[in-house]
Amino acid sequence: MNSPAETRIALAVLPAGTDRAGHLQYWLERRPDSAHLGGMLAFPGGKCQPDESPRDALARELFEELGIQPIESRLLIEIPWVYSANSNEPEGKPESRHLRLMVYRVEKWQGELHGREGQSVTAQTLDCSRQSEWMSALPPANRGIVAALCLPPRIAITPACGEGQAGFDAWHQALAKTAEALRQRFGARASIVQLRPGRDLSIAQWTAAVTTVQSMGLLAWVNANLDIAIACRADGVHLNRHRLASENPETLADWRAENRWVSASGHTLEEVQLANEAGVDALLVSPVLPTLSHPGAPGIGWARFGELTRAAAMPTYALGGMSECHLPQAQNQGGQGIAAIGAYFGH
Repeated sequence: MNSPAETRIALAVLPAGTDRAGHLQYWLERRPDSAHLGGMLAFPGGKCQPDESPRDALARELFEELGIQPIESRLLIEIPWVYSANSNEPEGKPESRHLRLMVYRVEKWQGELHGREGQSVTAQTLDCSRQSEWMSALPPANRGIVAALCLPPRIAITPACGEGQAGFDAWHQALAKTAEALRQRFGARASIVQLRPGRDLSIAQWTAAVTTVQSMGLLAWVNANLDIAIACRADGVHLNRHRLASENPETLADWRAENRWVSASGHTLEEVQLANEAGVDALLVSPVLPTLSHPGAPGIGWARFGELTRAAAMPTYALGGMSECHLPQAQNQGGQGIAAIGAYFGH
């Protein structure tokens, strides 16, 4: 069976400076009440015409809607999405509309930005500590855009924790040292630290580790079940395939509504689709390159990483054999960034 034809939509993320608190602002339109998803905020842009490239469509739409011409832009994220003909929620019914959002961050443009079609255009503040407000104000397909704007380009994954209290103390000390180095090297909120001890910790130990990372101004995500993430007040939870399939969707939705994040792992197209259906915020795709932990096992390579990234409705991170120098390659394939252990924690 052939895949349903996709309607390509070119959208623009237009920076509008910062507010008094230093939060970034972006230009958004208000969708007409008579339109699909009427009354919601929206990123400017529109459908690509037949045989029109997304960049050409973006330039045309921005001029028609806002009177500006983009000069400098880069692809931020591609999002495949399906809208039911009778619902705002994605479904897989034959009558559904299959979309592909091609989202570009436009850093420079010519012309004076204004609504040329009578629409309201305003600078909206994106506070990434309250991202759920934007996710509820924008169409559901735009959740991945908000995540791409808020999430940093790197995830530092901890090595395994040794046994006993002495093992935890040494692991915790290395964690504090690495978190401080990440903050000094890249700045606050420029990195996620995924706590993956590889053994059971007490809630007090989980909480101590989370608090250490957060005290450095970094995001602390735990590789554990959601109950542990809630108990230690983590910023996010990473769910492997089994945990993702077993977690209650309503509980996950409540967690995300409290401005927390959910990430998952993706090795195959089937796992990517599972993450899409669960509505997670970030996907770690692996193994991209050969790793020391799996000697002799080939990675999927950059081309396959790009294919899985384009199938994902959320930002992706390349995992496996990564170092900071691979960040541009991951982003050139449409990914958000990289995830690594040895590159940040050493061997």
